[in-house]
Amino acid sequence: MAGATIRVRLAQLLLLCSSLCVADKYPVSAKFVEKCVDEHNRHRSAVRPGASDMYFTSWDAGLAKTARAWSKTCKFTTNPHLKTKGAAHPNFETVGENIYAASGDFSLEVAIEEWFREGVNYEFATNKCINNKMCDRYTQLVWGLTYKLGCAANDCPQGIEGSEIKKNGVVFVCNYSPSGNSKGKKPYLKGAPCVDCGADFCRSNLCSDPDRELIIQYPKWNPDFGSASILLSNCLLPLMSITATDILW
Repeated sequence: MAGATIRVRLAQLLLLCSSLCVADKYPVSAKFVEKCVDEHNRHRSAVRPGASDMYFTSWDAGLAKTARAWSKTCKFTTNPHLKTKGAAHPNFETVGENIYAASGDFSLEVAIEEWFREGVNYEFATNKCINNKMCDRYTQLVWGLTYKLGCAANDCPQGIEGSEIKKNGVVFVCNYSPSGNSKGKKPYLKGAPCVDCGADFCRSNLCSDPDRELIIQYPKWNPDFGSASILLSNCLLPLMSITATDILW
């Protein structure tokens, strides 16, 4: 009788767990990764004035983990952990970031396009944002020596802190390495495409190196803040509150 009771209780717990551990609304799928990389490189190859040293960017699993962790906080503010060495990536010393917040439907193409459109607020000759308007997301997007990125989007049904979105929001975060927006430096060298690529070959007006663009996994590393999208933790928390007596009887 006790054995039957245990089986029933375990079945109930598994049902509870399955209902809690639903798939992410915006999973980091192969299609998502491809779109993020393609959209970044499409805009980077179209800068005006043209760039002579603009790297082709590729995906990085560590940066994606950091983006996922911060997106899950549902905050429309800069991740403070980026300033701590080793907190945002196991290898890169500097990590940059762009954030986008939306309500209702979300499109990563629209988000990246919005960052790129900030370029109208940037004056290359003076290396300044004009008319007191924002342009730092644009300059990070087109930072020539950035060659790795990782992005994530998260559903925020209770709203997004630091924004006017009070419910049904989406936070989209992209992290970059090496980071851009170094003080006093322009985002890239002005010139004909790829003339300052060195040994790289030219790929859609961008400096490309297959070895540099390899995707490296970091299975033993996770950010030590927020959630690195480990859905199992969402299951374990309620189960921890259920005592052994509940399970047995």
